[in-house]
Amino acid sequence: MLRSKLILRQHCLKNREIYFKKNGNDCLKSKDINVILSEVLSKFKISSIGIYYPTKSEISPLKLIEISKKLSINICLPVINNNTNDLIFSKFKCKHSLKKNKFGIIEPTKLNKTIPEIIFVPMVGFDKKLNRLGYGKGYYDRTISKLRKSKKIFVIGLAYDNQFIMNIPTESHDEKMDIILTDKKIYR
Repeated sequence: MLRSKLILRQHCLKNREIYFKKNGNDCLKSKDINVILSEVLSKFKISSIGIYYPTKSEISPLKLIEISKKLSINICLPVINNNTNDLIFSKFKCKHSLKKNKFGIIEPTKLNKTIPEIIFVPMVGFDKKLNRLGYGKGYYDRTISKLRKSKKIFVIGLAYDNQFIMNIPTESHDEKMDIILTDKKIYR
């Protein structure tokens, strides 16, 4: 199974890179998706959402910062907890309070821990059953599993539509997304 996931991961990353070079990294530039996100976020009484700071060819969720400010929703970014190998979400204040971690991922310099009600997750690939293929380290799977045991959270995967795979092999620790947003449609 690990070999097939590795091959799928390489295939998806290559497709994502090609798409990124052609189209840019903002799937949230679509007016339709922005309207949907604004409606979804305004319907729920939430205080915070977790997003990631995009790296390489990942789709950028940074448009959510504007939407969230209008709705008085706090933005949180993940910070890798080196002791537990999961993620801690920390409130995001401004671009000046960010640094690159050992993997080149941007995260807050100061930890202001919070548990977001909605988490937006980057993906390498996905299938119609809402399975996610990540980078293979399991940070999001461990974190989502842990948070789902203590609090009701809603998890949204972000991807380009060309990252769709018919069937992603799953293991017992893999966490499904609640929905997946792409630059073309919503998978439920």
